[in-house]
Amino acid sequence: MKNGQSVAIPFKAPPLPQDVNAKKLPETFSVTKEMFKVRNNLHAGMLKKPLVKYDPNAHRSRLPSPTVVMPYKNASSIVIGDRCSDDRRLYVTSHKNTFNKVSDLNTSNGGIIASKTKWKKHLQEL
Repeated sequence: MKNGQSVAIPFKAPPLPQDVNAKKLPETFSVTKEMFKVRNNLHAGMLKKPLVKYDPNAHRSRLPSPTVVMPYKNASSIVIGDRCSDDRRLYVTSHKNTFNKVSDLNTSNGGIIASKTKWKKHLQEL
């Protein structure tokens, strides 16, 4: 209201339509998408390589990777030990190896104690 009369305030004029493509970046793919996209098996020995922008680590400049031979179905390549040998101490823990039962031989003879200790150390190293 101005001097008792109502005055209308006009809204701003709508903006002119702009070209949407003018604001877009020239890069159409992100760096991550470009790095991890699925590529053909490109290598330096190909006769017809696709033209791409320069990249020092380009796939087209790499040596050919060896082909992988797929194994047969239900074929296992895991070998669990030699089935002919029987190693009883294969899964002995370090606790069980170090803290074994006290010897039944109670003696103060130094030679006997030394030979028994030497034998126990030999058994621990097996």
